[in-house]
Amino acid sequence: MDGVSLGFGVVSAVLQTYTAVTSACDVYLSVREFPSTYRELRTAFMVERYRLEQWGEQMLSDVQQERLEQSQHNVAVWRLFKAVFDAMWAAFQESDKTLDDFGHIAGVPKSGDSSDLQLLESMQISVKQPPKRSVLGLARTVKFVLRDKKKMETLIKELCYWNDSLEKMTSKLEQESMRRRLRVKFSTGNVDDLEQLQAAAALLQHRDLEKMASARTVIERGYSTETPSQPPDADTTPSGPITPHAESNFRLEMNQLDWHGLPFMTDQSRATATYRGEGIIVDWRLCRDNTWRRQNPQAFRQRTENLTKVLNSDLKALNLAVLHCVGYLDQSLMVTGYAFRVPPEANPRQKPINLHQLLTSVTKPSDVPDLGDRFELAKILVSTVFEILNIGWLHKNIQPKNVLFWPEPGTKDHWDLSKPYLVGFDISRPNQPDEVSEKPLSGLDDDIYRHPNYRAENSPSFLPSFDMYSLGIMLFEIGIWRNVGYQGNRRSSGSSWRPNLQTHTSDPHFIEKVIMNGPVMDLRRYVGVKYRDAVLACLSQDFDAIWDPARAFESAEARLQCFAAEVQTRVVDVIAVCRA
Repeated sequence: MDGVSLGFGVVSAVLQTYTAVTSACDVYLSVREFPSTYRELRTAFMVERYRLEQWGEQMLSDVQQERLEQSQHNVAVWRLFKAVFDAMWAAFQESDKTLDDFGHIAGVPKSGDSSDLQLLESMQISVKQPPKRSVLGLARTVKFVLRDKKKMETLIKELCYWNDSLEKMTSKLEQESMRRRLRVKFSTGNVDDLEQLQAAAALLQHRDLEKMASARTVIERGYSTETPSQPPDADTTPSGPITPHAESNFRLEMNQLDWHGLPFMTDQSRATATYRGEGIIVDWRLCRDNTWRRQNPQAFRQRTENLTKVLNSDLKALNLAVLHCVGYLDQSLMVTGYAFRVPPEANPRQKPINLHQLLTSVTKPSDVPDLGDRFELAKILVSTVFEILNIGWLHKNIQPKNVLFWPEPGTKDHWDLSKPYLVGFDISRPNQPDEVSEKPLSGLDDDIYRHPNYRAENSPSFLPSFDMYSLGIMLFEIGIWRNVGYQGNRRSSGSSWRPNLQTHTSDPHFIEKVIMNGPVMDLRRYVGVKYRDAVLACLSQDFDAIWDPARAFESAEARLQCFAAEVQTRVVDVIAVCRA
C-alpha cells in the first residue's frame, strides 16, 4: 500500500471515529429530563462537546486535511488523532449499555457481536439520522447513566482529558483562539446558568472559564441590585470568594492610607500611598455631570462596589492587564478614587508613566520601541479589552492616559511594554441597555478617543463597539508610535521615519476625515497589512451595525456573542499573529 492510500485510509478512519464520538455526545445531551443535581454535569458535557466541535472545525476542515495529507510523514499525525478518538470512544464504551440499547432500537448489533469499525460505522449513520420511532426509546435508555452520577462525572473528565490532548497538538495561537471562543460561547447574563458553568468549569479545571463565569456573576448580581425594581429582600450576595477581607464593603477612608504626597486629586489624577503595608496607587476621576449620582446615591454606591468586587477578583486566568483593586475612596459625589495594588515587581515609591507620555516624548528614531515590543503591547491591550467586554462590562474611557507602566526593577526610566496596566474605570458600567452612562470630565485631546456618535451632549447610550473604536485609535498610535492629537516638535513630526499628522482635535469626525483618509492606509508600511486591517476594523464603525436595533437577534446574549465573535475574528486573532 502506497503512502497516499495509507494516508487516505487513516484520515477516513479519523473522520469516522470523530463523527461517532460527537454523535455519542449528542446521545447524552439529547436527554431532556436531567435531574437538578446533574445540571452542572450537563453543562460540563456541553463544554466538552463544544471543545471537540471547535477542534474539528480547526483541524478537520478540507484545507487542513489537504495540507496534512500532502506528506506521508503526516500519516503519523493522523494516527495520533485516531488514537485519541479511539480512547474517547473507549470511554463511551464503559457505558455501552446506553449504546447497545440504542443500537437494538435502531437495528445495530451489540458491541460484542461486531468489530469496532463496524460499530462505529453503524453508529455514525444511526445516530445522525435515527428512526423516528427510536427517539423516545433513546431518551429512556440514556437515563440509566443518570442513576450513577459518579459514572457520568468520570466519563466527562475523560473527555476533558482527551480534549486537552487534542488541543496540545495545535499551535499556541490556535489554543488561545479556541479558548477565547469557548469563553464567548458560554458567557451569558443568566445567573443560574453562570453558577452551573462555574461549577462545571471548576470540576474540569477550566480556570479561565471559571473566572469568567465568576466575574460575570458578580456583574449580573450587582446590576440587579442597581435596578430600582429589585425587591428589597432579594438575595444579591455574590457567590464564591471575592475579597480577602472579611467585610463586604470596600469603601476606604482617606485616613486609612499613608499618603506619599498630596492625597487629593492632582493634574495627573493619581496619587500613591501605602495601605496595610502594601504600595497603592489611587486612580482619581471626575464625572462631567453628577446629577445622576446626586439623585441616585445608592445606585451609584452599588455600581462602585460592584466594579471594585470585579477588579478585586483573581482574573489572572483571563490574562487581563489590570491591577488588583483593594477598595475605593470618595472625595465627593464628583470625585471617586479606586485604590489598586502596585505590581509586585514595581517599587511602590516610583511613580508609573502612561502611554500618552511615552508617545509624546519621542524626538529621535531611537526613541521608538522595537516593532516586536509594540506588537506585544497591542496584543495585551486588545485581549484585555476583549475579555472585559465578554464579561458584560463597558470601560468607556480607553485612551493612552489610562495605560500605565512601571519602571523595570533597578531602573528609573526603562519601561517594559509587555506589562501595561489598564486603569480609568471610573465611568465604566455594566453592558445593560437601561444603565445610565456617565461621561468623564475631559478635554479636546481626550475626546479624540471618543466615538463620534458619543461626543455630542445628547448622544445615544454607550455601546460596546464604542470601546473598540477607542481601542482602534490607540492601536493606530502604537503602530506609528505617536499621539494623534500631539504635534510635538515640528522637525521630528515632519521627518521621514514617522508620518506627519494634521491635528484638528475639536472636530468629532477628525479620525474619519484625516486618519482614515491616508495615515491608516499608510500604516502597512510600518506594521504590515494584518495590523492595519485590524485597526481599520475598529475605526470603520462596522461593529456599530451589530448593535443597530433594526438588526434582529434572538436575545441580547445572541447579539453580544455575535459582536464578540466578529471582534475576535477581525481584531483579536489578527493582532495575535503579528510578528516583527
